[in-house]
Amino acid sequence: MADGLPAVDRLVAGRAFHATVQTAFLTGLTDATGFSERGWRLAAGGRGRVDLAVVTDDREKMLIIIEIKGTDWDKIRPVRVKRNVQRHIRQLLAYLDTAVSELDAGQWEGVAGALLYPSRPASPETLACIQAAADEQGIMVTWYDETDWRSQASSLRPGPEVGQPPQ
Repeated sequence: MADGLPAVDRLVAGRAFHATVQTAFLTGLTDATGFSERGWRLAAGGRGRVDLAVVTDDREKMLIIIEIKGTDWDKIRPVRVKRNVQRHIRQLLAYLDTAVSELDAGQWEGVAGALLYPSRPASPETLACIQAAADEQGIMVTWYDETDWRSQASSLRPGPEVGQPPQ
């Protein structure tokens, strides 16, 4: 039983990171509508859950899907970095496949995807591997500790449901 404790602690910490990011991002969002933890139909069949998405409110409706990962890259063995980031990218691409179908149907003017991690890895090799894998698929990578909107979460307590889905 004690062997499972670190995994549970990681899950709890990851869930708390998700809530913090979602609250910080959606607080004060202007010229866009955001939603979090929304069920998502996958183009290949099945269902998923989008961590965070934003729909711009301007003339050109754009959908941005953000997959939040609590990965501490400095704790991942170098031989596992590429495999882990590729798994994250595959998950995000599954959501984007549906969005691209909607783009083709005229619902969106554009779609984009981003992976959001707590912080940039210390190792230049790890950073280069993550960035190269993301660039290969046209995915943006963002580091939460480098965002200017993260401070908004410090005064807020995340609730069970953050944001409202667009109507």
